[in-house]
Amino acid sequence: MKPRDDSMSAMAAAPAAREIVVPPEYRVLPASVPFYIPGFEKQRYPQSFAFAPEAVECDVWFERFTGRVLQAVGSTYLPVCRMSDGEFLLLFGYQPPSVRHPLLRRWKIRLSQARHMIRQRFVGFQAQTAPGVSSGAMSHAERKAFTPALSSRYLEIARDGILALHLGYGTTPFQEQYFPAVREWLKQHNVILTLDNYAPFYFVYGLLRGPVFSDLIGGRRVLIVHSATGPKRETITRSIQSANPRGIEWLPISPSRSFADTLDLSRLHDKPDLCLLGGGVGKSALFPQLRPLGIPCLDAGFSFEVWADPDKQWDRPYMSPDPSFDPARVGFGTAAERRQMRS
Repeated sequence: MKPRDDSMSAMAAAPAAREIVVPPEYRVLPASVPFYIPGFEKQRYPQSFAFAPEAVECDVWFERFTGRVLQAVGSTYLPVCRMSDGEFLLLFGYQPPSVRHPLLRRWKIRLSQARHMIRQRFVGFQAQTAPGVSSGAMSHAERKAFTPALSSRYLEIARDGILALHLGYGTTPFQEQYFPAVREWLKQHNVILTLDNYAPFYFVYGLLRGPVFSDLIGGRRVLIVHSATGPKRETITRSIQSANPRGIEWLPISPSRSFADTLDLSRLHDKPDLCLLGGGVGKSALFPQLRPLGIPCLDAGFSFEVWADPDKQWDRPYMSPDPSFDPARVGFGTAAERRQMRS
């Protein structure tokens, strides 16, 4: 079982949310708020929630998040890094399946985990953000050697910038089995999440794929840290150019070993105003290397795949804003959710 990077249930607008009960040990933060993103209201689902440090409306929280990023452009180092099941699996290993799964389903998951744990001893850790697109590969020995440093880098981001943690949940369990481990990890390292240093995972995609993107990019010098080459790089560049940046420059990294990459900032021709990076599960190693630039550095993740191939916007939630959203083309969510979305 290879970890998915960023898939969740998302559905059309509906009535007020009905709370879903999760076990107390899963409650990473004290508040639970109905989740939505302004500009993506057609994907709002009444039983989608996110843990929050305090009660807050998501439109207010999203504006606070985007405002902080926009204010930092060109002037302040602000790392913004997403963490979901792939990153959680790398840091914490396989966790007991969600207790919200039926017992038989939990047994099957445990059996699958056991097989993959044995396999990883021989072939190492491998993750994909999409079929054929690696988000990380390391040997068993490398994982043991590098994971403590990668964990420390994520914690630094919580102190210096914004961790976009996937602490959302809905009717069907996805990545919530990691919540107790995340809670303990934060507690052990004395990291207190607030509305400023934590944002929901999908807020980053809402910024990069929604109407605010033109405000972020327009007239700015953009640095892209990514492994794309050839036609894929050219297509990504053209997609971002549609937001009218002042310029775009690339720093290449390896396709699957960002945890060991060294960035050569001396290659840059101009000082960028912001950085978009895609480094898979080892990306936390890249952020400290970008600190000298003194700019916001955004973990763009699957957005790069959509910029390279617009048809992929239907494979993940919050990749298509309301004006272009077509429920008939959606490929994420369960079959029942897709039928309801199209009704």
